[in-house]
Amino acid sequence: MLRRGDAVVYKCRGLYKVEDIGTLDFSFADRKKKYYTLQSVEDERDKAYVPADDESGIRRPVSKEEALSLIERIKDIEILTVKNEKMREQEYKACIADYCPENWVKVLKTTYKRTKSRGSMTSVDRKYQMLLEHALYSEFSFALGIPASQMTQFIEEHVLRKN
Repeated sequence: MLRRGDAVVYKCRGLYKVEDIGTLDFSFADRKKKYYTLQSVEDERDKAYVPADDESGIRRPVSKEEALSLIERIKDIEILTVKNEKMREQEYKACIADYCPENWVKVLKTTYKRTKSRGSMTSVDRKYQMLLEHALYSEFSFALGIPASQMTQFIEEHVLRKN
């Protein structure tokens, strides 16, 4: 059970804080149910309302140790093999459906490799790259105490140091 003030990752949307827990006075809401009111850490206009009895799209952020471990393993994480180009977006969605940061890295590495080999980025790759970089960098920023704007550089330096 989450409490007010807890930091959470909501789906692939980034870092949120639990602002409130209770019933909602919205036409779409079941007034008998309790909801988490989640407030984006980065965008004060972004709130999410999630039934308290369904935490499937919410998880605790990774710890500092877990973030560093994942960054150190980036080189070893396999990319996706998509056999049918028409199914690429479905493959990306299926891979990230569990909201696991390692799978986010898998899709990101796939988009980076495709862009490099093609010489340009497809709209699907751009969409998932932007979504997942934001989600991953905001979570890592929270875990590591490093601004999200410096995360690319931090990760590159960390990965290069490993070689």
